[in-house]
Amino acid sequence: MKLCASTYAIFAIAGMAAVANAATIDLNYTGIVGGNDATRARIGSSTYLAGHMTHMIMSGADAGQSFNTFCIEIAEYATPGTATYEIIDLADAPNPGSYYGQARADEVSAILANALAMGWIDSKMQATSESASTNRARMGAIQAAIWEALGHDFQVNSSSTSSSLRNRYSELMNENSFDSSLRMHGLRAVVAEGQQDMLYIVPLPTAGLAGLGMLGLCAGVRATRRR
Repeated sequence: MKLCASTYAIFAIAGMAAVANAATIDLNYTGIVGGNDATRARIGSSTYLAGHMTHMIMSGADAGQSFNTFCIEIAEYATPGTATYEIIDLADAPNPGSYYGQARADEVSAILANALAMGWIDSKMQATSESASTNRARMGAIQAAIWEALGHDFQVNSSSTSSSLRNRYSELMNENSFDSSLRMHGLRAVVAEGQQDMLYIVPLPTAGLAGLGMLGLCAGVRATRRR
């Protein structure tokens, strides 16, 4: 069964530069929250574990810290181990493959922003409930909604979709309360060939450094972007 996952790390300001360089970061995937108890989502003709995926930061100032994130590349297997990821705009993901584009990136951002407004996650995409079962259902619903926004056939009413995920998905995506204009601040993607691509939050620099922009430096810097 394929697994999926998203992320957060603190960036240092790299300074002024004539060319916008893409930062990289080393991450070690360690497993999906809840393991086999994670909720399941029926996507097309397959069933996937859906929810938060845990990674350890292996480079930069935050090396040794862990975070949970969401998958944006359902076709790849989640493979334990360390890999180097490039941090890019979500619209320019996945790698490899056709870009999602800004419209789909905005849909994903709205899903996360609504989950934040509901108190399900914090500004770094980390779950907020003290109940493990509540978090599994909420994170599974967010993950399923993200896959759907990226063009996958999420079958909410399938018997293969966990009932707890289904109930939370209906709550999250309720047409009477969902605000499609909301956006998740700092949302990006981390991508690597041969690895599942994921969501990533880049925080604002401190007020005194805001003018320098978001030139983050974690594991290294590439001279050019994939675009």
